[in-house]
Amino acid sequence: MKKGNLQKPTKMEQAKARLDGAVARLEAVAQNGASQGGARGKSEESSKELERLRAENSRLKVLHDDTSSRLDAAIGRLRSAMGE
Repeated sequence: MKKGNLQKPTKMEQAKARLDGAVARLEAVAQNGASQGGARGKSEESSKELERLRAENSRLKVLHDDTSSRLDAAIGRLRSAMGE
């Protein structure tokens, strides 16, 4: 009996999904701020949320770069081992 082709998402895919989510939340915050006309309480909340999302985005970019570098190194080692 064959098992289905179910694979756990890679760290790169997980990081990309989190980054996509963070960008979507940033866009929602920006859209809400524009449509609300800047209510003071909302503005402060939005500002804090935007700051948090930017920090998360920055962290995810670092994770993405690190993961990408590791994958490149692993691919290089595999190619070297295969004699390419």
